Amino acid sequence: MDYEKEILRIPENAMVTVLDTIKKRNQQSFETESLKNDIQAHISTQVFYTDYNTKTSRYGIRKDNLKGFALLEHLENFPYSSPVVVPSDVPDQISDLINYQDIYKYSSKPGGTYVLTPLSAKYILELNKLMGKESNYLLETITPLSFKKDTLEMALLFAKNGGSLSLGPMGMSAATSPASIAGTLTLENAEIIASMFIAFALNGQISNYSAPVHSMDLKTTLCSFGSPNQALFGIAVGQMSRFYGVTGMSNAGLTDALMPDFQAGIEKGLTAAFNFLSGTRSMGAQGIVGADQGISLEQLALDNEWINYYNYITKGFEVSEDSIGLDVIREVGIRGNFLSEEHTLDWMHESYLQPGIFLRDNWTNWTGGSQKELLERAHDLVETATDGYLNREPVISESLCEEIDRIIADAREEIL
Repeated sequence: MDYEKEILRIPENAMVTVLDTIKKRNQQSFETESLKNDIQAHISTQVFYTDYNTKTSRYGIRKDNLKGFALLEHLENFPYSSPVVVPSDVPDQISDLINYQDIYKYSSKPGGTYVLTPLSAKYILELNKLMGKESNYLLETITPLSFKKDTLEMALLFAKNGGSLSLGPMGMSAATSPASIAGTLTLENAEIIASMFIAFALNGQISNYSAPVHSMDLKTTLCSFGSPNQALFGIAVGQMSRFYGVTGMSNAGLTDALMPDFQAGIEKGLTAAFNFLSGTRSMGAQGIVGADQGISLEQLALDNEWINYYNYITKGFEVSEDSIGLDVIREVGIRGNFLSEEHTLDWMHESYLQPGIFLRDNWTNWTGGSQKELLERAHDLVETATDGYLNREPVISESLCEEIDRIIADAREEIL
């Protein structure tokens, strides 16, 4: 450790020992996780709230999160209900605390958000303890090869209090990482295994191989979320995670498109497919508009729908005497049909995915006005699911609400 230059060099033998230990301890868990095919979605709290219908974007406010929680109660592929925005109508020093306050009061699903300061972290840990929930902190690097001081402070605080650490180096080709894909992945790997080493040293934790890596768009200098490089990164992460014997994650399933159009569908679908078929078990956060340009509740509904589509495919299909139905094939015979057969009733639900908001209809019905456009259908789902969201009762007891409010009041007094 060079204290003057603030540089830590991890000895090679120490790194190899830790990585080998992680791989051995995690073998059974890794093998179990590798057998899973279905996927789930999660949310990354955004700064901006986007309205597709009016094509407008604004800073998020607190009631956006209340509407988001109400919607997520109805989206089966989102097991966690994190806040959709950083609320701009509360003091920024405690916006993360306010988000946790609202999660615990108004979401029946577990959730979390980015912890912003060591001071707020102290109170978030207290909230989690009150609710009997595990505490987790996202230990992120500042690429290339550095950490913010307060990031390490918060990681240490969470570890000391029995919390876990998530990892997420977010290198960007041609900006904070080499322009080449191989070079970007090499730097990303260095930051990931260094983060794994730190997490293991702090609390003996086995971390995932989490690589939310991207490329910079050379025309706009924006971080690209939907370039084909995201598929290549996902493929590489699948291989690297198997090498280290831990679960992999990459930022696939995202898009650069600013509307839910063909570009959005192809970028999300293709990068996600390559990512998961390569063996990773997680993808980028859903509901995002473009490259972190905001979040849309309609996009959350659409993403829930395509994940249903994906999970139906990966479930596969049964091949058995009953599913083959040779008897009914013989009975119906030549030029018959299977509409009224008992076998059809037995198998039609398992053998066909009925869409929620995706369209399957004929041209006449669609042009005749009986069918709405996809975005309209997504909007209708959102509005129906969130009807009366501002009047929802807390999902926890009054006494717990009072304790949460007390912790927030203490935080306000110290922080503001």
